[in-house]
Amino acid sequence: MASNTDAETEIPLTDLLIRQTTRADLPALEWDGEYWKFREMFADLFNRSLEGDVLLWIVVSPGGDMIGQAFVALRSGDRNAADGKTRAYVFSFRVKEKWRNRGVGSTLMKFIECDLWQRGFRYVTLNVAKDNPDALRLYRRMGYEVIDSCPGIWSYRDPDGIIHHVNEPSWRMLKNLSGKE
Repeated sequence: MASNTDAETEIPLTDLLIRQTTRADLPALEWDGEYWKFREMFADLFNRSLEGDVLLWIVVSPGGDMIGQAFVALRSGDRNAADGKTRAYVFSFRVKEKWRNRGVGSTLMKFIECDLWQRGFRYVTLNVAKDNPDALRLYRRMGYEVIDSCPGIWSYRDPDGIIHHVNEPSWRMLKNLSGKE
């Protein structure tokens, strides 16, 4: 059983485990029902990860709780986001609320950036909702720059088969992993 007290105790970031998602992790990606509506999308992304198009990362606390997640598209239909060679796209970057402002998000992003560098990627893109100033501040602090405005229109099918359309205006951000312009 996962520990519910981890977030209440000061835990060194080095005690967190960052690893790729397994099929057995898919139910936990729903975060106790908060993201149940993305169940089909999570399954599709997992299948794409088996094909090498997407990386699904999770952060696990010492008590076994999944406390963070981030997905990385290595290839995308939008080559400005991910081109399969030098540019990758981070999305669905989440840290559970009680774990925020403790370095978990920064640690996860640094881990992803190092992994992408080792894979030969030199640029990371992401979109951040215009109404999410905390995330925008985090990404700017980590060296990401706003390069464009995006309409943020997308859709998903929930487990009941209902298609939902989302309108989430966002900023497209970019970071050069080599630190050069």
